Amino acid sequence: MAGLKIELHCHNEFSNFQLGPKETPFDCGITIKEQFAKAYEMGLDAFFITNHNTLNGYHSLLEYRENHEKFKKIKVYPGEEITTDQGIHVLAFGLHDTIKAGNSIEEILDNIKSQGAISCAPHPFGLSNGLRENAILCDLIEVFNSNNVDRYSNLRASHFAKANNMIEVAGSDSHVVSTLGRCINLI
Repeated sequence: MAGLKIELHCHNEFSNFQLGPKETPFDCGITIKEQFAKAYEMGLDAFFITNHNTLNGYHSLLEYRENHEKFKKIKVYPGEEITTDQGIHVLAFGLHDTIKAGNSIEEILDNIKSQGAISCAPHPFGLSNGLRENAILCDLIEVFNSNNVDRYSNLRASHFAKANNMIEVAGSDSHVVSTLGRCINLI
């Protein structure tokens, strides 16, 4: 298979206790060691770590990779899954500073853009926390999320993307080690 295999939407243990007081504190049980081992097993060339409301974990991933020769070819990039004031999620790829949760979608998108990063509407038509039609405000749209429990959500996202001429991407939205790389992008 030619091209690069990239995971755009995954979490690790640094995502825990980041969702806020109304959400479950335990979000993900994947350790950095497990994440790299699975990425290696899946043959991933790169992944964005998109923990909830924090960039924590990104530098730890880089440090771990530097100390383990086996994983040095796997690229890791910073990302964040940010929660708006309405409880809706937005992905940001390529940030250098954490974006505070709880702001409006417009404020979050402005902050993403001011950092020279890329915005993405994750699971836009999922059963909860999707941007729905406001996905049009993002640079990218996740048209396949492997954690969506219904087929309709992904189909609706794909139709919306095509109707609005948006760039389509996919993400595993991995919160457990077995789902990392379940859904990749070929570049």
